Amino acid sequence: MPDDTMKQVLEALEDIKAILLLTGNSSIEEAKKKLLKDGSEERKIYDLCREGRTNEELAAAAGKDAAYVRSVISTLRQKGLVKTVERDGKKVHEQRF
Repeated sequence: MPDDTMKQVLEALEDIKAILLLTGNSSIEEAKKKLLKDGSEERKIYDLCREGRTNEELAAAAGKDAAYVRSVISTLRQKGLVKTVERDGKKVHEQRF
């Protein structure tokens, strides 16, 4: 299977995984409220992912170190809230929901 096809399959599977993780709750918004506490750094970085940004862009916007942002992004991915995609040769993080 060509690399592009594999990437598309992987992205689709990641989306399905995220949906399955979140639909166990009564609604997506309720799930997000449970997973993202108001005022938390996770919530702030999640909100910054709305337009799809690189680690460096997120770090600058959040006023945090890039290593810290990478750690938070990893946690958000594990929770199924953020996905990382390649756009214009750069890895960007975007909200799933």
